Amino acid sequence: MKISIVTINYNSSENTIKLLESLRNQTDKDFEVIVIDNNSKDVGQLMDYKTSETNIIFINNDKNLGYSGGNNVGIRRALETWKVDPAYDGASWVFFLNNDTWVESSFMERLKADLEGREGIVGLALDEGHRMVMAGLIEWLKPTLIHITMSDIVSNNDVRHRYYSIGGAMLIHKNVFDKIGFLDENYFLYFEDADFCQRAQKAGIPIFFLPTKFPGRSKAPPQEPTPKEIKIYHSVSASTKKLGSPLLLRYHYRNALYFNLKNGPFYVKVLIWPWSWIIVLKQIVKIALNKNKMESKEILFGVVDFYRNKVGKIKTGTLASYL
Repeated sequence: MKISIVTINYNSSENTIKLLESLRNQTDKDFEVIVIDNNSKDVGQLMDYKTSETNIIFINNDKNLGYSGGNNVGIRRALETWKVDPAYDGASWVFFLNNDTWVESSFMERLKADLEGREGIVGLALDEGHRMVMAGLIEWLKPTLIHITMSDIVSNNDVRHRYYSIGGAMLIHKNVFDKIGFLDENYFLYFEDADFCQRAQKAGIPIFFLPTKFPGRSKAPPQEPTPKEIKIYHSVSASTKKLGSPLLLRYHYRNALYFNLKNGPFYVKVLIWPWSWIIVLKQIVKIALNKNKMESKEILFGVVDFYRNKVGKIKTGTLASYL
């Protein structure tokens, strides 16, 4: 079994180096790491990182391609390796792993044991300190997606078909790319993982969740391994994950509209238009009341971006980005 770990660095070399150090100390070293730098300002620090290991590949993009674009570069690099190297025949996986994570030394060994006999998509749990998030939950006609714990999953078993693998720790078998392609780069940031899993489910591709038995669409044999067997530690950054950041709000609302129109059932595709009008009216009222004007303007820009089919990376600045 071969695994290609793909991680994206963007102005966070210290986090990436911490992850690489944890991967360097694995008891099972039969894997490769593909580090994609999205045109970071601090890339020099990462390039100065010294290691005796030969399984780390650095790729420097000349511009920021976002989450989807950066990971697609990593996918292509992994597929090229598997194509030319006969040793990569058989089960091969691309593993999206956030650069602000780290793992225990036995992680890869235990992961491979749980991947035996599987194909499709596998989502791994993320230990965020105060909780263990197991999966994402799609809620139609909402501007955000939420991450849920095991207790949430048990109490919401009736919506199991709307679970998706969190992109910060997602394994994808090589056969999946042949069936549904790569990540949708129209998003640039947010909703790419949910979109990919929706496309997979529609194509009949199974989605599994580890380390605990998951009441979803998995056909795997019943098992109940303990969370200690496979664990990924995740340091959630308030500065990058805070929904209140004006530009991030613009991404969220634009991409939510695009995601719902692309993947939602028929009633969602119909309701998306009045939903977008309600969003606009709410923001106009807030601006008139001088309440969170900057945030409301960016949300309005996001809706306009959707109507004008402006996708990918959003230009910085207000007037320039609107035009």
